[in-house]
Amino acid sequence: MVGMSPQAYLLDVRIRQACTLLTHSDLTITNIARSVGYEDSLYFSRLFHRKKGQTPSQYRSTHQSPESNA
Repeated sequence: MVGMSPQAYLLDVRIRQACTLLTHSDLTITNIARSVGYEDSLYFSRLFHRKKGQTPSQYRSTHQSPESNA
């Protein structure tokens, strides 16, 4: 119905939520990984890099909103 497998859809939802948290919060990468459903932050980082082309830390540094630094 959405043009992808349930596993791919779930990964997409988790990565989109992680992107939101990376840009609008000061949570650690480990806490973000846990909040989107991954206990292993290294595994989360690998999936994130595969999907977005950069690590969560790199994504945060290039996309973080100014108000989240206050």
